[in-house]
Amino acid sequence: MKAVSDLFTPISGEVVEINTALDGDPAAVNREPYGAGWLMKVRVSNPDEATSLLNATEYEKLATS
Repeated sequence: MKAVSDLFTPISGEVVEINTALDGDPAAVNREPYGAGWLMKVRVSNPDEATSLLNATEYEKLATS
């Protein structure tokens, strides 16, 4: 079953590229989130927003606690 939902991002900007390879392999998002599973590239419009983002280690700690 395929489903579509909105994608919310924690930073403002313009989407400049999408990963069309996911059309044929959507499971790559879960399998390789830091490699082939990337979703989009964004041209950030407000770099100051990035200061509030978690890094991968911080996010993993939050998600597993």
